[in-house]
Amino acid sequence: MNTVLVLLAGSTGGPAAVKAFIDALPDKPLPVCFVLGNHITQEFLPSLELMLNDHPQYSAEIVDGNKAILPGKLYIAPIDQKISFNPEGRIYLTGQPWDAPYAPNINQMFESSLDLVNTEKLAIVFSGMDEDGAASADILDENDVEIWCQTLESCVQASMPLSMMRTGKVIYKDSPEGLARQLCDYLESHDSLDQYA
Repeated sequence: MNTVLVLLAGSTGGPAAVKAFIDALPDKPLPVCFVLGNHITQEFLPSLELMLNDHPQYSAEIVDGNKAILPGKLYIAPIDQKISFNPEGRIYLTGQPWDAPYAPNINQMFESSLDLVNTEKLAIVFSGMDEDGAASADILDENDVEIWCQTLESCVQASMPLSMMRTGKVIYKDSPEGLARQLCDYLESHDSLDQYA
């Protein structure tokens, strides 16, 4: 199957949850490119990159230019510049700041990903404060982008996934490790469907 773009969102408690999710993925190549938007200060961004570089199958890097959406990549949205996507399957810096009050702005990241018209997408919301991302629920749903969330009881701060759940558009909830297992099942089922397309 073609590379699936998996958009990851978090804030308070998000880095640890995303790490648990990535660590729980199998030690084999998957046709997935991750893009993470996590509310964090500029000074902690390199530490986040380092923390997420442990998995043997995924190379984490902060977006610092024009990058291809490729399997095995885990791109981290910067704080000082907005990222966007183009129809050619690339992620790039716009040179513009994120819309306040969030940096990165999850709604902007989610909505920009829809410019990748020929790329299958999935959105996963992890532990975090505030409601960033929830305003994009309707447009993601209208564009057949599944929305998953970390379960509230497994979050350090449940506001962000709770806000998304309240939209009624979330179709799957689990712990970070459970979300990793579900992603593998999702990929297997879609790969099977592709054989009959």
